Amino acid sequence: MKLIRGDTISKIISFIALIVGVSFLLLMLMFFFKESSIGFNFNPNLKKFLFQEGWSPLSSPPSFGIRHAIISTVFVSGLSLLLAIPIGIGIGLFLSEIAPKKVQILIQPALELLAGIPAVVYGFFGYAVFVKNFEIWFNMPTGECVLVAGIVLSMMVLPFIASTSAEAFRNVPWEYREAAYSLGVNRSYVIMKILFRKALPGLFAAVALGIARALGETLAVLMLAGNSTEIPKSLLDRAQPITALLATELGETSIGSEKYHALYSAGLLLMLVVLIINISIWLVKKRMKRLTYA
Repeated sequence: MKLIRGDTISKIISFIALIVGVSFLLLMLMFFFKESSIGFNFNPNLKKFLFQEGWSPLSSPPSFGIRHAIISTVFVSGLSLLLAIPIGIGIGLFLSEIAPKKVQILIQPALELLAGIPAVVYGFFGYAVFVKNFEIWFNMPTGECVLVAGIVLSMMVLPFIASTSAEAFRNVPWEYREAAYSLGVNRSYVIMKILFRKALPGLFAAVALGIARALGETLAVLMLAGNSTEIPKSLLDRAQPITALLATELGETSIGSEKYHALYSAGLLLMLVVLIINISIWLVKKRMKRLTYA
């Protein structure tokens, strides 16, 4: 009787937590929509806002396009994920399948420590090491650029992808490995033909976590990307991703102004992109899980 009562209380608490979490997300979306340009306040040309106009709030007339921020976000986040995903999955595979127990005991806490380091520390490290050296190596007036921001952001994303990937590989039942080895195949075959296939749903979760982290990072990107409203044309150009734009401009914006609503529109766009990416990966992960364990 006590066990049944305890289960009922746990279900009620879990259900309340679920309702609170979902309600908080919906309220955030409603608030951003209300305060944004595409909400109830004013309605600019969405095509110009996203793809044509530049960000120049002090010009006459002012323009509030975020084309430069969208391109900068794609550059910085894409570069960081391009570096972090293969390395992170490789580290996860090494930890779960190849590394001795003593090495696992050392590396796993190190990954957790890296994940817990504040963003400002990563930003300071990038500024002290990469920015100064890039000025010398590439003869740049300032070393702040897309490449520096992408490298440091990949270092921030890497622990999350590596830890989640290692867990995905560990969750593959040992029976699959034993059955394969009993047939005389080598470790490379087991890894490529069995483990990767069975761990795909978990690897998709690792990629989703990395994407969310990369798109949402603010402080380190603000410190290292250069905070320029010009559109970056190469990895050595300065940039201003959406998160850096919000952090730079929102504190100096009067409530209810056109600039205020434009910034909330940029924030709403970022939220929607993250939601769409995560939902898409969740659907692909669900489909892969059905195909994998069918």
